[in-house]
Amino acid sequence: MWMKVTYLYHSGFAVELEKHIFVFDYMKGKLPDWDGRKEIIFFASHKHPDHFVMDIFQWFGKYENLRYVLGSDIKLSDKYLECNGVDPCVKTVITNAGKNRTLELGDVKIETLRSTDEGVAFIVCTEGKTIYHAGDLNWWHWEGEADSWNTQMEKDYKKEISLIDGRHFDVAFVPLDPRLEWAYGLGMQEFLEHTDTDHVFPMHMWDDYRIIDKYKKSDKGRQYADKVMEISRPGQEYAL
Repeated sequence: MWMKVTYLYHSGFAVELEKHIFVFDYMKGKLPDWDGRKEIIFFASHKHPDHFVMDIFQWFGKYENLRYVLGSDIKLSDKYLECNGVDPCVKTVITNAGKNRTLELGDVKIETLRSTDEGVAFIVCTEGKTIYHAGDLNWWHWEGEADSWNTQMEKDYKKEISLIDGRHFDVAFVPLDPRLEWAYGLGMQEFLEHTDTDHVFPMHMWDDYRIIDKYKKSDKGRQYADKVMEISRPGQEYAL
């Protein structure tokens, strides 16, 4: 079944299927022109400004079948919406998703995992496809942090990944963050080792796209090189 992925920027991706369009963690970038008859769902994993911006609400009212699924840490009062030029009526098409939950929006099944930072990761199933977007769920290992903190982060990440052990994903979006220095690939590696994923798109790279080639040529990443997609600029499209 046909699927098109568009890299928007940072952790932002759009996935278009025959009947649905999903936009994950839009921060900035040009969105493709879509068939307005399709169901469009914007996902925002959490409130950090590199994953959620108020601009996603500019499409409210422009598409007939539009919804938003937001991590439960994103709080939007009527006053806050109005101050940002957004009609509070948008709340009628917003669903908040807490950690480790399952919900259904029509024929779209959505599962969440608990992030090791803020918010959630999303698993979206519809049209025979299963899509994973990690948000900030990652094996964060920071030089300078206490060993106890890094050890707890490892345990927390592995616990969440164990919940999807062996699952198949047609497409996954997973952090590959160069700021983690030698530990940049830990989260990606753990995910790939414990899932059956066809195509993995690195994200959260802070414009350092060279990190993809570095991972694919690394001792552990080499065996997954054919699964890891190349990204070099915003706006790239992939027909899968």
